[in-house]
Amino acid sequence: MKLQAGNAALDFVTKDIYGNDVKLSDYRGKKIILSFYRNVSCPFCNRRVHQIMGSNVKLKNAGVQLLFLFESSNEKLSSSVFHQGISPWPLIGDPDKNIYKKYGVEQSTLKMMKTMLVANVGQAKKDTKDLNLPADKDASMNLIPADFFIDENFKIVKAHYGKHLDDHVDIEELKVFADIANNFRKAI
Repeated sequence: MKLQAGNAALDFVTKDIYGNDVKLSDYRGKKIILSFYRNVSCPFCNRRVHQIMGSNVKLKNAGVQLLFLFESSNEKLSSSVFHQGISPWPLIGDPDKNIYKKYGVEQSTLKMMKTMLVANVGQAKKDTKDLNLPADKDASMNLIPADFFIDENFKIVKAHYGKHLDDHVDIEELKVFADIANNFRKAI
């Protein structure tokens, strides 16, 4: 079942790559960005995380809580120097996809194939080449990403289910939700 704006966020308890307990409802009172990615070696996902990390300080200063879920195990994620650098945000491996299922994140071969028509696979690989990403042979090829914006009252204000492997909420929309968008005004 897909979630939508207005639904209450679904709580979960898990551990991050450092063994810390993570309970989504512990972040009630903050804006939460909950993002579901494919796996540790996905060039699209890692490029996206890299883009978000460019606003790391602003997001932290705004009091926004990010949580990144990957279908790779915590062990595989912690073996990646790039993924260790995502701290201070919880990075969560969910190889059994229990939280993915709870949030209605789908697997779709059709949407995976659509990626080849709408996304620049070569550019994504080039953008992430220097990250030295480990392989994850246990990961699925057709897991589709999803993003959820959750407000301070634990309500979902945006539920975005990807249309292909490289489809996340636009970074500018993420910044607007987090209230860190650049608002330049022309002098009158």
